[in-house]
Amino acid sequence: MSTRVAIEKCHVATCDGEDNEYTDGHVAWDCGRIIDVGPGPTPEPLRGGTVIDGSGCLATPGLINTHQHLYQWLTRGIAQDATLFGWLTTLYPLWAGLDEEKVHAAAAANLAWMALSGCSTTSDHHYVFPAAGTTHRRSPCSASRSPRARPSRSPAS
Repeated sequence: MSTRVAIEKCHVATCDGEDNEYTDGHVAWDCGRIIDVGPGPTPEPLRGGTVIDGSGCLATPGLINTHQHLYQWLTRGIAQDATLFGWLTTLYPLWAGLDEEKVHAAAAANLAWMALSGCSTTSDHHYVFPAAGTTHRRSPCSASRSPRARPSRSPAS
């Protein structure tokens, strides 16, 4: 079974040093590593495995979100027009009711939303641990377990 995958016939924005763009290009990878990017179809020696028709799509490097609070997905849209202090005083009582299941569900939904919007990397800043003795500190990481997710801890945790 081949581990090679290629997306072809897509617009490719490389964001490389020369700002190369290909209106009809390809991106090929093997074992999760990009092995070729360029114009036209994937070169024959690099073909094999899955070929995806990317017609009408844009291939770009993944976006990086360096500051995220995954659990806050649960309270999106609440107190939107409040000042920072008003927002915090509205939401802290809600966050106090978090449990492991809610944190996990919020993290999973937030990670899915970020992936759909092009984000491939994020750093979670989970700092609300309301109930003594709970184990939900691990929930954001458990929600991200997949071959492409790499849970890590920030220096502050």
